[in-house]
Amino acid sequence: MQNSKIASAISLSCVFLLSCTSVSAADYSPDDAGLFGSITVTKLARDALKSFERQDFTASCKSYSMAINQASASVDLNWGLLQAAYKAGNWQDVKAAVSALSQAEPESKVHLQSYYGQALAQSGQYEEALPYLRQGLNSVDSDLQFVSTKIAALSTKIRTPAPKKDLPPPVYIDKDAPVKVIAPPKIHASDVGSTSSYALTYGNLEHSSEFIAICTYKKYELENDITYFRPPIALFHIDEILKGPPLSATLPIRFEFHEKIAGSEKQPPGWTFSSDKMPALGSKWLIFIENAVPKRGAFDTYHGSYGRQPATEENRNLIYRILEERRGQQ
Repeated sequence: MQNSKIASAISLSCVFLLSCTSVSAADYSPDDAGLFGSITVTKLARDALKSFERQDFTASCKSYSMAINQASASVDLNWGLLQAAYKAGNWQDVKAAVSALSQAEPESKVHLQSYYGQALAQSGQYEEALPYLRQGLNSVDSDLQFVSTKIAALSTKIRTPAPKKDLPPPVYIDKDAPVKVIAPPKIHASDVGSTSSYALTYGNLEHSSEFIAICTYKKYELENDITYFRPPIALFHIDEILKGPPLSATLPIRFEFHEKIAGSEKQPPGWTFSSDKMPALGSKWLIFIENAVPKRGAFDTYHGSYGRQPATEENRNLIYRILEERRGQQ
């Protein structure tokens, strides 16, 4: 009798959940920061919409999760994650989305009982699921309207481009005024080459790297003899591959302390290795690998330490723009 009640509740819950509003996506400018005020977050959210439209619900979940990690204040993205995770049968993400929404929007909690109950039931927690499913079945119509409205609002927010800023008034130039020509700086021939500081640009980073990824720093391998020219092996976790072949999620990097250019071949006076020479645990980095084949158990980054760039919003947008411009030229 108890099992039949649970089965009936789950069955009706499925009807409710599957009837929620779907979302659709279109093509957008890659430089649009949208209503989230961030090119990165907006791009991820729109990728999630496109994946959802293609019924690739697993990819949609991944994009929503990455967007949420980049913009924890934009709690409404959890409505998209909730819908995609349910379709994908990713019950862990369903529970995570319900939890985040219930905490940030307390008025939503009463409308999410069916989602949470379904996630518990599909995870084999039938007894725990039954009270949530029963409560959800008492308010099917109002819950359906509430959740559908939230998902539709998120869809509209994701698709809406950033407001256009007013352009400054035009500046008129006297055509008869003398033109001041500024000569470009002169570069000595010895400064042209792979060991020159002029090689340290994001354009060269992208062009010369076989592999580019956003990574999280985890730890470094302890060795007895770590020096300026014998750096430790740092272990990063690959969060997102931007260019190159798929590699193992754990990425060993030879953590160089200099940029391998003329003038950096000498150890700074008084330099000694200590753990504070390493990044903060959990910090995010853009990793640029010139040759995607490890040497002596680790990968070498482009121009040593220059091939590790902090994964700030500005740096990510810069490499996104370069990758977009050069797409199809590889």
